[in-house]
Amino acid sequence: MLLGCEITNFDVFDNDKAGILIEESNEAVKNGDKSLLSLKNLNALIGRNSTGKTSFMGCLAYLKDCLTHNCADASIIKGRPGYLNLLIEDNKPSVFKMFFKMADSKTGLPKYIQYELTLDASKYGSPFIKEEKVLISIKDDNGEYVILPLLDCKEGRGSIASPDNIRNLMPLDVNDEHLPALSLYGKITQYTDLCDLYREISTWFFCTFSSEEQSSYFTEGNAPGGHKHLNSAGTNVINVLEYLKLSDPDGYDQTIEDIRSRIPAMKKKKKNLPVDLAESPDKLFLYLLLLRDRDPRSTIFIETPDMGLYHDMVDVLSDEMRDYSIRNRFSQIIFSTHNPYIIETLSPKEIWIFERSFEKDEGDVSIRCAAEDELVNELFRQGVGMGAIWYGGHLDKEEG
Repeated sequence: MLLGCEITNFDVFDNDKAGILIEESNEAVKNGDKSLLSLKNLNALIGRNSTGKTSFMGCLAYLKDCLTHNCADASIIKGRPGYLNLLIEDNKPSVFKMFFKMADSKTGLPKYIQYELTLDASKYGSPFIKEEKVLISIKDDNGEYVILPLLDCKEGRGSIASPDNIRNLMPLDVNDEHLPALSLYGKITQYTDLCDLYREISTWFFCTFSSEEQSSYFTEGNAPGGHKHLNSAGTNVINVLEYLKLSDPDGYDQTIEDIRSRIPAMKKKKKNLPVDLAESPDKLFLYLLLLRDRDPRSTIFIETPDMGLYHDMVDVLSDEMRDYSIRNRFSQIIFSTHNPYIIETLSPKEIWIFERSFEKDEGDVSIRCAAEDELVNELFRQGVGMGAIWYGGHLDKEEG
């Protein structure tokens, strides 16, 4: 899960951060400082229209595509307009810093790793990997956390930690300027930390169930057969149900019955759910199925999950997202919303407010956590829900 991220010179972010980075985390642990605010297992992004919430998720989607494709292809796929058109200042590099808490695949214990990727434009305007770093925070012999490099690469050349001893560095050379080193070494099983990091980012799920394009479960010519996971639009739901039914019939029946019991409009429907699927509340069913995935995604990003849902269904979804974040301690949900109902039971530390002055076309976004405001904290301690606090205007800065 993401504890913090910083984005520089990309989309609408000139140098903006949500949460904490590895240096701050280590310093806070050293000093016993518990006041720093990190991203949590469940996070709501709020703010007025065009303040950067969608762009924030878009930047992270771009980073994922850089790893799973390459930075050149990532700049033009999925409707992106090319690297130079994604920059605020095209004569400066773009920088992504992501700090993670994740489970070690061998021990199951938490570990803390930061990934840094710096891109720049060639004279032809195409992006290339200018610099790439992977840092890990571990305890030294004195029991204090220190930061060690797992990977340090500048324009294709640098060093990588030995799989046998991360304190020993070996030379590294990547001859493709568009391909991050992590996308290569993150697939070699001996490099456990890099594999875990690569899996963390590559399993990010960007959900579009509530997008305007998502209007039906079904697409013409959808390939038959079982699918292990829902796709981003949820159009392969029949395939996912088929996979679940074939791989675990008892689990399938339990999952379907559990979902039926949670959706208000489905409590009296027949048990043969796939037959009646078109009559069910489409989006809520998809969300509940996603949140019951046997192999949960590291982070699920959702834009306006409450869109098109009646208020009692919003309550169900809010409860289910909370339950998911508790059941999967290393997984995370980050969602944007304009609906006070869905954040009513969240805490101030789980709400991130995006603001923008619009004094210039790009680069004037600011991100702050609701818990930075003592009045908000006090209202919450007094039992006022975050939805009511937001509706009362306490999460918005006064204009003028």
